[in-house]
Amino acid sequence: MMRESFKNVRNSLRRIVPWAFVLGKGLTLIYSSRSFLREAGYFRSVAEKRPVRVDGSPIPWMNYNAISFLEERLTPDLTIYEYGSGNSTLFFASRTQSVIAIECDRGWYDYVKDSMPSNVEIIYRESGDPTYSTAIAEHQQKFDVVIVDADERIACLHNCIDSLSERGVAILDDAQRDRYQLGCAEMRDRGFRELRLEGLKAGGIRSYRTSVFYRDGNCLGI
Repeated sequence: MMRESFKNVRNSLRRIVPWAFVLGKGLTLIYSSRSFLREAGYFRSVAEKRPVRVDGSPIPWMNYNAISFLEERLTPDLTIYEYGSGNSTLFFASRTQSVIAIECDRGWYDYVKDSMPSNVEIIYRESGDPTYSTAIAEHQQKFDVVIVDADERIACLHNCIDSLSERGVAILDDAQRDRYQLGCAEMRDRGFRELRLEGLKAGGIRSYRTSVFYRDGNCLGI
């Protein structure tokens, strides 16, 4: 009986001052030890200005749904080519056979290149260099996963296709942006299907999209 009365009072208050309940839920999301934001390392990422788990381990600056998806499906036999470098490179290197990353920011390249494990090769190519997006073809191998998360994303998507292995997939981050839609359309026209993963990023305040472009028999088992 008391529980029913309490519920009625609470429902009445919710109708009268709904903002108080919204505020309470928001504070719970911030301060509760069971909050997703705390468990995901969101606040640590904001404090350190880099994407990390709550224990400080590196993650890509992708939305949390995309990270969980990749974490479950990446395997130690995969080879990765990454446009861009950083914590994402460390994340991929710890889960796959090898990573080749191309970086166009000289200062960032100098900062991260010596912190990479032995299965990572980082290449510097100056921003605006006409060979930046085509550099993937300089390697005498095919890649199982290509990550496009830096400059010239439409050109990088276009130029990565011939360097994908038979089971290869291409992944475009921030795919919700209007300026990348031509690249997404080209991938679909070239026979790829698109899996859209959307959600919050470390340090972000809105929804972001990561698109995975894949064909039958792909290495991620989609």
